[in-house]
Amino acid sequence: MGVTLIKLKLDFTCNLCLSCVVALSLSGAVAAAESLPKAELGIGLASQYLGDYRGSDEARVYALPFPILIYRGEIVQADRSGIRGRFSISENVEFTISGEAALNGGSKNNKMRAGMTELDSAFEIGPAVNINLTGESFDSGWALRLPVRAVFAVSFDNIEHIGYNANPKLTYRKPNLWQEWEGKLDVGFLWASEQYHDYYYSVAPEFVTDTRPFYRAKAGYSGAYSKISMKKRWQNLWVGWNLRYDNLAAAEFSDSPLMETNHYFSTSLAFGWMFWQSRD
Repeated sequence: MGVTLIKLKLDFTCNLCLSCVVALSLSGAVAAAESLPKAELGIGLASQYLGDYRGSDEARVYALPFPILIYRGEIVQADRSGIRGRFSISENVEFTISGEAALNGGSKNNKMRAGMTELDSAFEIGPAVNINLTGESFDSGWALRLPVRAVFAVSFDNIEHIGYNANPKLTYRKPNLWQEWEGKLDVGFLWASEQYHDYYYSVAPEFVTDTRPFYRAKAGYSGAYSKISMKKRWQNLWVGWNLRYDNLAAAEFSDSPLMETNHYFSTSLAFGWMFWQSRD
């Protein structure tokens, strides 16, 4: 009989760059099995290279410091992956509430979107069912993850619901891939609502130009992607790196005048230093 866990997860995957990492997750016997302090505080620095939006040929490099909070309790636990939580239906099936934050920092200067409304940062949250396929736990081996999320555009003075997306993916984790580096591979597909695609790829009549015709995006397939990640910790220091590739060739919005390429890459590198640990 499996241990019943409740777990809430928010992964901060930023289009601006790796931002504030504050993770609160729920665990029980899993966390207790490790001899680790209950709480840690740290600071990090991250740099990221990516396009202004998926389908844009204009790319930029960003760097940003960020704080780190880790908390491991019998009910609440935190780590650098973000906020995560789950209800274990069995040893191999869990139900989660998961989310991602995608900060936007490039659309204001993007030539294809010149004169158009600037894209705000986005926040996604919703349920997911995860199935452990091969590993002893969800931290090792293959897992099938099936999240569906509501998406909100967030600015300093407004929060706007901009649609829904679904992101079925296969995840492979290897705790000790090489020289104590932890490795992770994600391979997935994206589907999104008309409202979501409209926010990024539609061209309203007031923004039509000689080279940018009217376009109305539709719901449907939103591309495929793969992402590799590695991270390692040396006592109070850690480093993480990831590389992501999206293929948008058959995406529903591939004929949008805002699309410049069907190939989208992003990569990030982050360093962290944990300067405080609790005694318990």
